[in-house]
Amino acid sequence: MDEVRSFTTEEIILKLRDFGINVTEESFLKEVENFYSACDLAEHWWKTNKVTAKGYDQDFPWMAAVVLWERLAPYIINSEKLDDMMQEGYRLCSEGKEEEGCRIWLEVWEHLKKRFTPEMKSINDAEKVFSGLQSLHNWCQDLEMELSNAGLKGPVFYEKRIEYCREFCSLFPETKRLIIENMKRAEAESYFALGLVKQGEKAFQALVNEFPDSVWAYMAGETCTGCSGTARPRAITTGRRIFYRLALEQNVVGREYVLERLQMLEEERTGR
Repeated sequence: MDEVRSFTTEEIILKLRDFGINVTEESFLKEVENFYSACDLAEHWWKTNKVTAKGYDQDFPWMAAVVLWERLAPYIINSEKLDDMMQEGYRLCSEGKEEEGCRIWLEVWEHLKKRFTPEMKSINDAEKVFSGLQSLHNWCQDLEMELSNAGLKGPVFYEKRIEYCREFCSLFPETKRLIIENMKRAEAESYFALGLVKQGEKAFQALVNEFPDSVWAYMAGETCTGCSGTARPRAITTGRRIFYRLALEQNVVGREYVLERLQMLEEERTGR
C-alpha cells in the first residue's frame, strides 16, 4: 500500500489501464457513488473488465481504489475509512481513553445509519453494507459497553448510551434476543446512573415484562434498586427480595443464581 501511495494519481490510473481497467478521474468519481467500499469497487472492475493483473499484481486494483478514493473523494466515507476509525477507537479504549474512543465510534455509528434500510431488521442483515476487520454484530455490542465505561468519567456518555441503545433496538428489532435484552438493560441502568430513578424503574419494569423468563433482567433490576440514595437500607433490601421472588415465580432459567443472591441478601440482613 505504501508503494501505491508513492505513485501520482496519473501513474495509478495509467497502471490500472495497463491491467485492462478503463478508468479516468471523472469515471472514478461517478463509480464511488455506487459502492460502500474500495474493495467492492475493485471487485466490480474485475467483473466488468478483462483484467490482466496476475500474481503479485492482483492486489493492485484494490489498493489503487483505496488510494484514489482517499485522494479524489475523501468526502465520501467508505468502509475502509470506517474500519480505520473502529480500530482507532479500540486502541484508545484499550489505553483507558474511553471518552475519546466513544466519540470516534459514535461518529462511525452516524455514518453507518445512513446505510441502513427498513428492510434490515437485524444487525446481521446490516452486515452487507459494511466490510472491514470488525463485524457489526460484535462492534455494536462493544460500543454499548464502552459507552458505559466512558460514562464513569463523563455522565454525558450515559445519555449517549441511552440514545444509542434505543436507536439500535428501533432499527434492528429482529436482532438476536440476548443482544436486544442487553441493550434495553443498558438503557435502564443508564437512567439510574444519571439519577433518573423513575425512568430507570419504568425501563426495568418494561424489561421484566418483555423478558419475564430472563434471570439477568431481574438481577440487573435488583442491583439498581435503591440507587437514588434516599431509600432506607431495610426498604432497599425488601425491594431487592421482591425482585427475586418475582423471578422465582416466573421460573426463570438460571434459578440457582436467584437462590444464591437471596441467600446473600438474607446474610446481609442478619449480619452473618
